[in-house]
This record gives sequence, C-alpha cells and structure tokens, in this order.
Amino acid sequence: MKIKLIWPKCRFLNKQWTNDAMDSYWVQCTIDEAKNKVFTYLSASQIEESMKNWEPKENNEEQIKNESDCLHFLISKDLKSIESFPWYYPYSGQWNAYCPFEEIEEIDISDLKEILALGGVVIYEAKEVRE
Repeated sequence: MKIKLIWPKCRFLNKQWTNDAMDSYWVQCTIDEAKNKVFTYLSASQIEESMKNWEPKENNEEQIKNESDCLHFLISKDLKSIESFPWYYPYSGQWNAYCPFEEIEEIDISDLKEILALGGVVIYEAKEVRE
C-alpha cells in the first residue's frame, strides 16, 4: 500500500464535515491489499462502495501518476475514519483554487496500523516555475 498525499487537519471524517480535525492520508492499494488489509475495518456497505470506485487498468491516468485500477481510501491517523473515494478525488475540479491534499514523500506500508505511528512526513512545497 502506498501513501502519497496527506490532508492535514482534515475535518471530513466518516464522510461528514465535523469540528474535529485530524490528519488523514490518501492510501492507494491493490484489490488484494484492500481485501486482506482494509476491508476488515469496513462494513459490507463500505466494501460495496469501495468496489464501485474501482476502475479497470485501461483507465490509468499517467499524467498524474496515479493508477485507477487501485482502490483509494482517505484514512484518518487514528484509523476511525476509513472511506473509499474514486482515484481522482484529490485531483478533481471540485476543489477550485484550494485543494486540501498535499503531496508527501511516498510511504509504503504493509498494514494500516502503521499509520498510527506516522510522524513527521515530508510535505513537498509547491514551486512556481517562471520562464
């Protein structure tokens, strides 16, 4: 499983806007990883929704270096909010000028419990390029 993005102080927990804020991670995993490592945390309806967000390999979007054939989850640091979204959720136009996701140094995990121990992740600064 890979983590490439963080939503610092996320207030969208369990698909509801809240007053609580907690860092949440955008976790990308294969179908097998999801079945073995993520689905055990989810209800039957959440698993069904997750499978609806899966897209075949031929839809991979190389421009943003994200594989559409993987499942993607927004997972809070305490693992109490684990929600599936389409692969393009962090990149979609719904955010207008403000996207809450920030790119981080890629982290490979083999178990969701490793998220509990994540500390100072490296957030890449956006750099303006001028010619």
